[in-house]
Amino acid sequence: MMVILRQHSAPYAMMLSASHLLSLFDFAACKGLSVATLQRLLDTPDTDLHDPQGRVTAADYMRVWEAMIAQGNDPHLGLHFGYFLNLKGLGLIYQISLATSSIEQAMGLLSEYLASSFPVVSVQTAQSNAQVVISLHSPLPATPATQQLLDSVLILMAREIGLMIDGNVADMQLPYEQLDAYRRLCASPVTSSDGHRLRLDPGQLAGPINRRRLTNIEALLPLFLQLTSQPPAPNAPFAEQVRRMTLSLCAPELPQLDQVVAQFALSHRTFQRRLTDEGTSFRTIADQLKRQMAGHLERGKTLGTQDIAYILGYSASSAYLHAARKWRNQSNHRATKSPYQEAGAGL
Repeated sequence: MMVILRQHSAPYAMMLSASHLLSLFDFAACKGLSVATLQRLLDTPDTDLHDPQGRVTAADYMRVWEAMIAQGNDPHLGLHFGYFLNLKGLGLIYQISLATSSIEQAMGLLSEYLASSFPVVSVQTAQSNAQVVISLHSPLPATPATQQLLDSVLILMAREIGLMIDGNVADMQLPYEQLDAYRRLCASPVTSSDGHRLRLDPGQLAGPINRRRLTNIEALLPLFLQLTSQPPAPNAPFAEQVRRMTLSLCAPELPQLDQVVAQFALSHRTFQRRLTDEGTSFRTIADQLKRQMAGHLERGKTLGTQDIAYILGYSASSAYLHAARKWRNQSNHRATKSPYQEAGAGL
């Protein structure tokens, strides 16, 4: 049952940065949901969500969550939204990393960011000699939508911290018995608990930020932002939804097929059939993105062949160099075709 949050009790009257609602709309569009229908649910439908100073109420934000849960047929919407937010999170990680020298400082800035722009979630950190526990809480009533919201922030934080430290977080804790979906996608161990928590080793919190990952993010972030600058059109082809979803899941490495399929709550067979019906495949989409990313990274001349191969998901530099030669040969072949050959290619 969908809960309509028309009341403006104290928690729901809190103001959030409009960018968070914009991200939710982008996610809905990539999943093929009607953004126009979701916008009609807002008390303030004319808010400019692209305005960096724009604000929306928690009531509007949570109303969209409730509607997406009802429309999307995705019992793990928060898990998948947390992964989708990764691309936007890369920008935040980059800005935080530039301003800090340790994970502890970065966590302090992240907490301040949530307090100022997203007060529906707060972060508490408890430290002992044996472990550091980061707990998430929300002042909103404990509804299914609030739980999904906390899921999304926990997943995003785990991925952000994982990019800044050497290795993954030691443990991710969630208040559920059934955790298979989380374990399939999350790099860290996932266990049942009575709340949303991340556990780190004390040395990870005190340690320096992983500058190699920061360099990779810095090299690719402009391209990611360029490729996703325009939202998908209403009723966009499924292949375009998959392309944008794949870009959003980059960390900055390209995601695996299983990670992308999970976002659409489809079986592998249905996912592949829908792409086949549009004359393409996931491999074709991934290869096109790899080619764009490789060209951008090579032109930047800031990363070596080994780093580029790693980001693009190749097991060795030689495999990347083989693919790059194939792309160059394809480009040269197209460039040497006469206009008559090009015109007759589709006959």
